[in-house]
Amino acid sequence: MNKQINNGRISPNLLVLILMVILFIFAGGLSCYYQQKSKIITVAFYTGSSWDVPNGKPYQVIDEAIKEFHKQYPNVKVKYETGITKKDYLNWLSGKIVSGKTPDVILIPDGNFSMIAEEGLLTDLRRFIKSDALNTDLFYQPLLTSTQYRGGQYALPYEANPNFMIYNQTLLKKYQLPNDFNRLTPENFESISSSLAKVKKEKYYGTTDAFNWEAAAKTYDSLLLSANNRHVNLISTRFARTVKLMQQLRSASANLKVDTDLFDQGKVAFEPITLAQYRTYASYPYYVTQSHSFAIRYSQMPSLAGHSATSIATSSWGISSSSQNKMLSWKLIKILCSNKRIQQKLMTTSAGSSVLKPIVNSKKTKKILWNYGAQARFTSTELDRLLRTGKVNPSFKEYQLIINLLESRLDQALDDSDIDEKLYDIQSDANDLVK
Repeated sequence: MNKQINNGRISPNLLVLILMVILFIFAGGLSCYYQQKSKIITVAFYTGSSWDVPNGKPYQVIDEAIKEFHKQYPNVKVKYETGITKKDYLNWLSGKIVSGKTPDVILIPDGNFSMIAEEGLLTDLRRFIKSDALNTDLFYQPLLTSTQYRGGQYALPYEANPNFMIYNQTLLKKYQLPNDFNRLTPENFESISSSLAKVKKEKYYGTTDAFNWEAAAKTYDSLLLSANNRHVNLISTRFARTVKLMQQLRSASANLKVDTDLFDQGKVAFEPITLAQYRTYASYPYYVTQSHSFAIRYSQMPSLAGHSATSIATSSWGISSSSQNKMLSWKLIKILCSNKRIQQKLMTTSAGSSVLKPIVNSKKTKKILWNYGAQARFTSTELDRLLRTGKVNPSFKEYQLIINLLESRLDQALDDSDIDEKLYDIQSDANDLVK
């Protein structure tokens, strides 16, 4: 065998081989450089909060994510339009789609994932998740499931907003009613409301009207709507219990509109709120507590044993099915949704919650939630429980139309005192909405 090195000298053949390898690496790097340099990733999102609460730092998280992205891909441009409100966002996005200028990366507001997925506008992310070995166990399972469609993973969850119940513990103690619970039973909820309605001289109420038909149905798990079952059944034993609960609550409130102001005045026992409301408005609960001298405590929404009535709203990021830059787009949404530093930034600056278990349970998050008040702190442990056990609304586009119809028609039937006679017609009209 010929020796490649003789007397410390490199043979001509080996020298040529080394030069070819260097040239190949240089050419590949140069090609990658120019390929990246010519790439532009377009991002669609709206300014402000996903949860209709004030947000003074609308671009902070996305800008931080883009900086992180540029560490890996410094020559790829990331562009987005500013000033698009959440109210105008879907119309703006529709215009982009119709004109053939669909952005590569799309922020999907809560309640719109199924509609966008059913139109074939999103890319299945499973191959990207597999190729990058992304650990999806980091996400809360209900949130990850909410971005799945027909067996595919068409988006990644970005931000979550669970609801829960706050209650006036001082009022309940005053009238010797149950006043310390992690989860309300429907029986406790109704009994307390009825007991307060019987108080003489003072007028008290069980709950604000934020506890609506949808919340009552989730209390008894009576609608049973899903992507595979899009039809409601209002002629069932469980829904009969839902109707009875709403009748009792309406009777206890003497058919008056019980709003947040009455809760602030200490006249109402229960108020359903979301995490974003809690984090945004000082009156929930600490301004109320400090100004009106009553103690606030928290509970999960009323539900049957073994069930959860916690609703979780989610926003998510997806990739356009028409994108020519799917891999680079994937790298960006992976940073937005699974990068721990970015998700901790979101937990700090936004009103909702991170979608990652390690961030919700981090020391920084514990401190963030601890700083909201002095008397009754909502903890990261409670937030973790809500996100683990809560439910995201069913993923089909007619869901909100059905809920809106039920809220309106059932309220009217309750006002007219003929709800039992109208249930079948309301059920038929709701099911007619499903195509």
